[in-house]
Amino acid sequence: MSRVRTASLCSLCLLVGFGLGAEAVRPAVAAQAESAEVPPAPASHSRYQKLDMFARALSIIELHYVRPVDGEQLVYSAIRGLVAELDPHSSFLAPAEAKILREDIEGAFGGVGMVVVLGRDPDGTRFLDVRDVIPDSPADDADIATGHRVVKIDGRSIAQFPDLQRAITTIRGEPGTSIKVTIEDPAKGILRTVTLTRELIDPPAVEVRTLGEGLGVLRLRDFPDDATKELHEGIHQLRKEAGKLGLRGIVLDLRDNGGGLLDEAIGIADAFLVEGAIVRTRGRRGTVLDEARARRAGTEADVPLVVLVNKASASASEIVAGALQDHGRALVIGERTYGKGSVQAPFELDDGSLLKLTTALYYTPNDRLIQASGITPDVHVGVSPPGTLPTQDSRPEIDPERASPRHLRPEDFGRGSGSLVDESIAVRAAADDVQLRTAVQHLLAWDRLRPRNRRR
Repeated sequence: MSRVRTASLCSLCLLVGFGLGAEAVRPAVAAQAESAEVPPAPASHSRYQKLDMFARALSIIELHYVRPVDGEQLVYSAIRGLVAELDPHSSFLAPAEAKILREDIEGAFGGVGMVVVLGRDPDGTRFLDVRDVIPDSPADDADIATGHRVVKIDGRSIAQFPDLQRAITTIRGEPGTSIKVTIEDPAKGILRTVTLTRELIDPPAVEVRTLGEGLGVLRLRDFPDDATKELHEGIHQLRKEAGKLGLRGIVLDLRDNGGGLLDEAIGIADAFLVEGAIVRTRGRRGTVLDEARARRAGTEADVPLVVLVNKASASASEIVAGALQDHGRALVIGERTYGKGSVQAPFELDDGSLLKLTTALYYTPNDRLIQASGITPDVHVGVSPPGTLPTQDSRPEIDPERASPRHLRPEDFGRGSGSLVDESIAVRAAADDVQLRTAVQHLLAWDRLRPRNRRR
């Protein structure tokens, strides 16, 4: 069994023609995970006895089941059953699925440029809900837009696919080949079938937008290779467009960012931090496996910074938001994040399949556990329109990590989750007065950042 460099698949939505959130475990973490000591099994219940029992059961099925069976698929199903007893992010990927993961990590492959999640009508009808469309992609050229639905793929309804992964696999393919998708526009009641020619999709990691008055937005879709480099280029572009007025503030938009490469998350947090820890990984019994620290060189230490997060901000996004929050470097605004704070190490098997196993948990610089707790914003802002309570859920179709029956529970690991202003006495005292609560949150956040501002 060999270990590959990259690790976890932290995906809240699957991307058709765009890299899935996949985190790279730093070598020290993965190496320690691979070499971790395993307590010996009792002699009466050895590993070989278990394997013998499994081999006999497999043989009985192959010989006596009423119809011929595929032995390889049976073994794959058995391994899936093993990891199904663990947490939701430990999984087994057959060779075809493992190939998709490797393509996602590399960040470029044949696709059509849609970001989709699995949707379901009240009557149970399934569809792919288009959450984003990559600019200048085949989907964009076909006028597919956010809010549209994919209801058929090559004439097959979405219900005919066992899961979302199989639907994604069907849509992807070699660049230059074609796929037919039936698109529904629910707002207009229009149904149409379009033929999309797959292309090599390699979108920019960072979208740059100037707001005027020296303010700008850097939006990260995910954390692929070169995300840190693109972030620095984006800052340079904002500063250039600000002109004589100067760059007066940056909004780092991590909403709907499901994660990516750990090293890129570290690099992006490091871009705004002069010193100190960025993230720690702890394994069994809370043992520190690795710690990433900020370096002074190339740091944007003085530009005011706000980080936007929502319910779908996960994993690498939570690492960045948590680090900047703990250091008082940025004001975090939005919703409580997803809470995907576990590290998955990939172990490649001989036939190209992949065993993805949770080996550690992420902690912020202040030792706040991200897993299941998420990052609580300094200022909570929902997506309700003006004049209504700001409690509307931005992604109602997504259950947070803590809602999963198999999630790794924070209390099981002996270290606190350390939430911030949402549990403060003053915020609780404001009760249901939304305006007062928001004012208190702003005051607490301003007070937290003030010591740093005094040093400048």
